[in-house]
Amino acid sequence: MRILLVEDDASQAESLQTWLEMDGYTVDWVARGDYALQAIQTHEYACILLDRGLPKLTGDQIIQALRQQYNAVPVILITAQDAIEDRVAGWI
Repeated sequence: MRILLVEDDASQAESLQTWLEMDGYTVDWVARGDYALQAIQTHEYACILLDRGLPKLTGDQIIQALRQQYNAVPVILITAQDAIEDRVAGWI
């Protein structure tokens, strides 16, 4: 199963990638929102682990672009933003 990890914090990304690969997943890691969209156009992913606060394009903008293209790939938001408004905004 191929997963796209979109996280700009290298330490967090490396930890997540290591654990997922130990469980048998193939993980592509990108650190910028625009790179995420390029990866999504190049590969088919079973799931996307997506940070909301990214350089170039935010996680919310990536989700909007996916859904406008009718791409229903499951997205799991990984974020430190925990206010109610942030959680509601993640339901784009």
